Amino acid sequence: MHSSSYSYRSSDSVFSNTTSTRTSLDSNENLLSVHCGPTLINSCISFGSESFDGHRLEMLQQIANRVQRDSVICEDKLILARNALQSDSKRLESGVQFQNEAEIAGYILECENLLRQHVIDVQILIDGKYYQADQLVQRVAKLRDEIMALRNECSSVYSKGRILTAEQTKLMISGITQSLNSGFAQTLHPSLTSGLTQSLTPSLTSSSMTSGLSSGMTSRLTPSATPAYTPGFPSGLVPNFSSGVEPNSLQTLKLMQIRKPLLKSSLLDQNLTEEEINMKFVQDLLNWVDEMQVQLDRTEWGSDLPSVESHLENHKNVHRAIEEFESSLKEAKISEIQMTAPLKLTYAEKLHRLESQYAKLLNTSRNQERHLDTLHNFVSRATNELIWLNEKEEEEVAYDWSERNTNIARKKDYHAELMRELDQKEENIKSVQEIAEQLLLENHPARLTIEAYRAAMQTQWSWILQLCQCVEQHIKENTAYFEFFNDAKEATDYLRNLKDAIQRKYSCDRSSSIHKLEDLVQESMEEKEELLQYKSTIASLMGKAKTIIQLKPRNSDCPLKTSIPIKAICDYRQIEITIYKDDECVLANNSHRAKWKVISPTGNEAMVPSVCFTVPPPNKEAVDLANRIEQQYQNVLTLWHESHINMKSVVSWHYLINEIDRIRASNVASIKTMLPGEHQQVLSNLQSRFEDFLEDSQESQVFSGSDITQLEKEVNVCKQYYQELLKSAEREEQEESVYNLYISEVRNIRLRLENCEDRLIRQIRTPLERDDLHESVFRITEQEKLKKELERLKDDLGTITNKCEEFFSQAAASSSVPTLRSELNVVLQNMNQVYSMSSTYIDKLKTVNLVLKNTQAAEALVKLYETKLCEEEAVIADKNNIENLISTLKQWRSEVDEKRQVFHALEDELQKAKAISDEMFKTYKERDLDFDWHKEKADQLVERWQNVHVQIDNRLVSFFVQF
Repeated sequence: MHSSSYSYRSSDSVFSNTTSTRTSLDSNENLLSVHCGPTLINSCISFGSESFDGHRLEMLQQIANRVQRDSVICEDKLILARNALQSDSKRLESGVQFQNEAEIAGYILECENLLRQHVIDVQILIDGKYYQADQLVQRVAKLRDEIMALRNECSSVYSKGRILTAEQTKLMISGITQSLNSGFAQTLHPSLTSGLTQSLTPSLTSSSMTSGLSSGMTSRLTPSATPAYTPGFPSGLVPNFSSGVEPNSLQTLKLMQIRKPLLKSSLLDQNLTEEEINMKFVQDLLNWVDEMQVQLDRTEWGSDLPSVESHLENHKNVHRAIEEFESSLKEAKISEIQMTAPLKLTYAEKLHRLESQYAKLLNTSRNQERHLDTLHNFVSRATNELIWLNEKEEEEVAYDWSERNTNIARKKDYHAELMRELDQKEENIKSVQEIAEQLLLENHPARLTIEAYRAAMQTQWSWILQLCQCVEQHIKENTAYFEFFNDAKEATDYLRNLKDAIQRKYSCDRSSSIHKLEDLVQESMEEKEELLQYKSTIASLMGKAKTIIQLKPRNSDCPLKTSIPIKAICDYRQIEITIYKDDECVLANNSHRAKWKVISPTGNEAMVPSVCFTVPPPNKEAVDLANRIEQQYQNVLTLWHESHINMKSVVSWHYLINEIDRIRASNVASIKTMLPGEHQQVLSNLQSRFEDFLEDSQESQVFSGSDITQLEKEVNVCKQYYQELLKSAEREEQEESVYNLYISEVRNIRLRLENCEDRLIRQIRTPLERDDLHESVFRITEQEKLKKELERLKDDLGTITNKCEEFFSQAAASSSVPTLRSELNVVLQNMNQVYSMSSTYIDKLKTVNLVLKNTQAAEALVKLYETKLCEEEAVIADKNNIENLISTLKQWRSEVDEKRQVFHALEDELQKAKAISDEMFKTYKERDLDFDWHKEKADQLVERWQNVHVQIDNRLVSFFVQF
């Protein structure tokens, strides 16, 4: 659907809206002459004529009826569009592809075309002072608001998940402005009522018109927050959707036409007076200024860099002509002197108006030149950024991700460098976007072009970021792909080399050395551990094989025989197809490496950049290779098992033969040297070795069945031979057992006897306390206990002696009899000596005890009389006392004579003690350390006793003399 075209030819210029005219919606220019035919113009000019009053009213009524009829049509179409939008919105929420976008765009375009005519019609009704003009203005304003609200809703729904291709980017740069402008780009006469101004103007600004379409194109440049967006305008909505680069493209560049003002000399006419010439000259100047003002007000700004540059260059020429016009203005001022009444006043008014209009024109030209300069600066920078982004896009889209390109490391480095460049570029793009924001805030008249470039940069930035995400995904998957096949090759080589090593290293036969084989068996177990640990590597390869993507479909030299499933790794949108991230699509044709023929989940088919997809697992080649490696691993494991069994069987055979040889070399003497139970262990070892051999040789390739049977016979013969040896050795062992038992008991008695002897000797060699009677009694008690212990030991010795004598008679020929007899005799001899010594020592202790008792009694007696004699010396020597003393001394003397037998008993005990002491020294070589002291002590007491006797005699003699 295309917008209608209204035009007319005037005497000065031709105006047409066949191309989109960018005119500020806030301008004071009356566009009635732009969209109305000559009939309507003439009708409007003659509104004040009474002759046409009836015709005017009829025409206004027809226009009002048309506005109401078309408004109903527009409302119906808006209802249909809203219903379709709601349906698509529900589909989108359910994850289903929307279907009504083109239909809704058609409805909106039809409503905008009707609204465009409504604006013209209500302008005529207001100028004609139609009585219902205000109500119609309100209705048109309401329709306009509903259309813009619907457009915003459409933009909000359909802007999700869109992607802009490189071609669409170039088209959008020049075409999005026309699309945005085609919606509603006309202005209204300032004479509209306040109600229309308040209701229409806020919604008719270019920013509100494009707010819906640019809502998805924010200035935020972060990839996580910026949705991929493709305008996706229907063809009917963009009638002139061209690149804006070629001069012969569908979009025609409108440049201002510069007509030089007439020279006063060219107006000279013999039929005109000087004043008439001056009036015509000043009128032509006024017409020229008005024409230039109209062209400046209606000039275009350009939709891309070439058109903006053309408009800028054209305007420089226009501005130069406007500045040169000042000379004509000066000439008109000079001509004012030549004017006379009554035309002088009219001329002065026109000259004043000319000066005013020229000042306005010059100011407008300067502003427009400034706006073009700022626009050119912005478009230049934006174009450079878009070109850079497109170049990077083309590099990423054209990159070969097939299996032929194995240099992923270089791509990683390049991608890292690209990400650093993007980080730097982000600042540049932000700077350009900020310029755009600033221009829009300043209400730059080329708002649509600025917004189009801003949206294009944002969209292309989002697209390149999505491409980077795709590249990262491909780098990750391709790295895993090549790592898998490299690991698989390493595993294949490792297993092949391991197989060769096992065959070379572990081959063996019966002649192989047992020590070497044992080392090899140990090494093989270590290798088994490594082999079992390597199983995790094989399992990892098996697992990875199921996740490896397919790269061969990316090779255009390998055409597909049938379509295969692919998976989208980013959002992508074209007019003919819409694909969302993680969608499962179908690859129909891969003849072109960079672009694939793809079928979307909804069944739509289109050529889409292959970088947007991954060919998901399973990769049959990878899975088959992993399976072959797994089988190779099992073969190596089987070979290892066979080699290990062969080596173990030969080792077991060697051990069995060694046991057989050891038994054959055995005799009774060697069996007797074994510890208890060892001879049974020999048979057990033989049986165990034979069982080990049977177990190890079950799968062995070294030993046949006949070999095993022959070995079994040899084992049985060895067992029988060894049993006979055991019986012979058993008899000797029994005799030795009795001998060992008896010799053990004899030695035990000897040890106990030696212990008693040691204790006895210690007591003998330990002197008694000299005057301690209790110590003497205690020592006697201890020795009596020791003697009783010796008596028990003597009984035990008698018992074992009887047993030994019986053994001597039964095993007279045994070699152990002399030894046992000899040790028994020694113990008997020692027993007699120790027992005799103990008896003697007890006698000695008892004698010493008696000596000690007698010594103490004698000492007490001596001390008694010595004390009495000392006390008697202090008595006064008078006659009576002397008599008493003589009597007392006589009594003491008789007492002393009577108690002399105490000393006789002491002397008898000393004689006994001396006899025992001499016997111990003579028999046992043990000196009596107590006798000498007691002898000396007794001698001292005898001497003191004699002194007492002498004292008594001497005192008696003395007292007798005195008396």
